[in-house]
Amino acid sequence: MIEPWQALDEEIAQWAAPPALWLRDDDATGPAPAVETLLNACAVGRVPVCLAVIPSSLDPEFFPWLTSQAASTTVVPHGLGHTNYAPEGQKKSEFGDHRSLSEISKDLRDGLRRVQDAFGSQSRPIFVPPWNRFGSIAGAALIGAGYTALSAKTTQIEVTGITVVDVHIDIIDWRGSRGYGGDGAVLGALRERLAALRVQGKESEPTGILTHHAVHDPAAWTFLETLFSRLGGKVGWLSVDDVSRVTR
Repeated sequence: MIEPWQALDEEIAQWAAPPALWLRDDDATGPAPAVETLLNACAVGRVPVCLAVIPSSLDPEFFPWLTSQAASTTVVPHGLGHTNYAPEGQKKSEFGDHRSLSEISKDLRDGLRRVQDAFGSQSRPIFVPPWNRFGSIAGAALIGAGYTALSAKTTQIEVTGITVVDVHIDIIDWRGSRGYGGDGAVLGALRERLAALRVQGKESEPTGILTHHAVHDPAAWTFLETLFSRLGGKVGWLSVDDVSRVTR
C-alpha cells in the first residue's frame, strides 16, 4: 500500500500546473496560544488564512493583536453567536429554516456589522455558517444582509447572486477522536478530491482545507506544518480573495 504522503505527491505530479489550495480556520474569538500557533505556521509556510470568527464573542484586543502577526489573514463572520437553535433531535444549526426570516436577517446583519466594525479593511462579507449548516431562508437572505459570498463545506442549497467558496477537507475527526483525523483519512480525501478535479477537467477549481485551532492536538499541528513545508512549490496557496475571484 502506498504511503499517504507519497500517494498525494504522485497525484500532484500528474497536474500540468500546481493545484490551488486555500485555508479556512473556524471559531476564533481573540488572541490565544492556539491561534498564535496557527498564524506562526502560516507565516512560515507563506500560507494565507481566512479566520472565521464568532462575532458576538470578539475580544476587543483581537484586531490590534492580529495586525502584529506576520501571517496574511482575512476575517469573516462565523454566524453571530455560534448558537444552536435547532429543535431537539436535529443537527445543530444557527441559521436553519426553523427560525423566521426576520430573526435570521437580523443576526446575519449583526454578525457582519460586528466583524466589519472590529476588523475594518481586513474583513470580508463572506458568511460562514456555524457547523457548516444553513437553510434556504438564510441562503435567500444573504444578499439583503450585505454578504457577497458564502463558505460552508460542500454547499448543497442553491444560492442566487452569491459566490460560493466552500471548503472540502476537514482535518478533524468530529465523529471519533475529535482530534486530527489521521494521514490516511485526511490525505486520502485530499488526493481523491484532486484526482476527481483532474479527471473532470476542473483543475482551476480551488480546494479548501478546514481547521479548528481550538481542538487541534499535537498530530493536527504536525500535519499542518508538514503540509505547508512538503507542498511548498508544488501547490498554489490562495487567499480567500483569490478564491472568490477564481470561483466567481
